[in-house]
Amino acid sequence: MKNLKDSTRKRPTEEQLHIAMQTYIDALNKKDIQQIISLFADGGTIEDPVGSTIEGASAGLTRLVGALPVDATFTLDTPIRTSHDGSGAAFAMTVILNHEGKQLTIHSIDVMQFDEKGLITEMKAYYGPSNISAK
Repeated sequence: MKNLKDSTRKRPTEEQLHIAMQTYIDALNKKDIQQIISLFADGGTIEDPVGSTIEGASAGLTRLVGALPVDATFTLDTPIRTSHDGSGAAFAMTVILNHEGKQLTIHSIDVMQFDEKGLITEMKAYYGPSNISAK
C-alpha cells in the first residue's frame, strides 16, 4: 500500500481546499463570475454536467453563471470532502432556480481537482435527468 505521506509533490492543505470550495459556493450564490473564475488555474476546465462539452473555465463559467436567474440558490447538502493527498475535493449541493415559470431543483455532486497552488484545474458536476425536478 502506498504511504500517503511520502508524496514529493506539494499540494494544498485540507483547509485551503475547504476555503476554495466554500468560496465557490458563496460566489455562486452572489453570481460573482469573476470571483469564481479567480479560483481556477489557467487552462482550468469545467464539465457541467458530466457528459456534456468540456469547456475552458472562464468561458464556461461566464456562460453558465451569466445565465442564472437572480433568485437561484446553491446550498451544500453535505460537508465538503477532501482527498488525502490534497489533489481534489467534492460536495453535494442542491440548486433551486426558476425557469420558464417553474421551480427547478437540481441535486448535484461537484468534484474538483486542484494544482499545487490550490487553484481548481478541473470541475465536474454530476447530475442526470433523475436529479432534476420541476414544480
